[in-house]
Amino acid sequence: MRDVEWIAAEQRLTGTVSVSMHGGVLTQVANWRGQRVLVKTLLTTDPDSAARFEHEGQVAAALRHPLIVPLLAQSPTQLFFPLVPGGPLRERLDAGRLTVREAVSVLRGILRALVNMHAQGVVHQDLKPENIVLAGGKTRCGAVRIIDFGMSHARHLPLDIHSGTRMGTPHYMAPEQFQGVRGDPRSDLYSAGVILFEALAGHPPYEDALGWLIGTRKERAELPGPPELHPLMLGAMSRDPAGRPASAQAMLDELALACVRLGLPTLTARPMPLPFAP
Repeated sequence: MRDVEWIAAEQRLTGTVSVSMHGGVLTQVANWRGQRVLVKTLLTTDPDSAARFEHEGQVAAALRHPLIVPLLAQSPTQLFFPLVPGGPLRERLDAGRLTVREAVSVLRGILRALVNMHAQGVVHQDLKPENIVLAGGKTRCGAVRIIDFGMSHARHLPLDIHSGTRMGTPHYMAPEQFQGVRGDPRSDLYSAGVILFEALAGHPPYEDALGWLIGTRKERAELPGPPELHPLMLGAMSRDPAGRPASAQAMLDELALACVRLGLPTLTARPMPLPFAP
């Protein structure tokens, strides 16, 4: 676990802009110690909400990778993250589909982050365009930043507070996760496959996501993008985890082969520098 500053008292913030309020947690952009940060503040005394909040802080504190937004500091009721200039992948997709080169590059960044995350025993469990930030608004590998570990599963923690739950976002949730299975890294690979699909198609693969998860609907939209990417998409989105790549590294290797067939670059750019010191 890397060093994260522990602050005993709740911090005073200035220049606050509210982003969201969910589950008793207020998310704001604010000025703190001379830098712009994203702050999550616990506003409820509900024990379950407090446990989820503590869980997110513990997981975020254990991760360190250039493509994962780091936790700067925490108090009993606040989590401080650097503000990444840019915006979520969701905003970019709402503006239109990505080119094949852009989609492949963003997926490469996601998978690079997952390789590191999974090696540290953490499965995100809620990977979706809203939880992927593009630094500087750039659709390239080095601009990818993974955020929000509130639903994650961490092998190093003694208790999984979400055990047996169906928490997640239906369009991006793996079928086994919907059944309450947690901690399988291949669930994140399913989500990554759906994100690639949506980036190229402009919409998720299943219009009735809940019907697909339950097993009552099997209609999938036509595979988007070049045929060279179709085996990767189909494998990642397999209903059976055994049909997916064995690991994020295996999926990354498969993506590299597809890039060769497409004549696209296979080398990854270095992560874009941000105006803060993690």
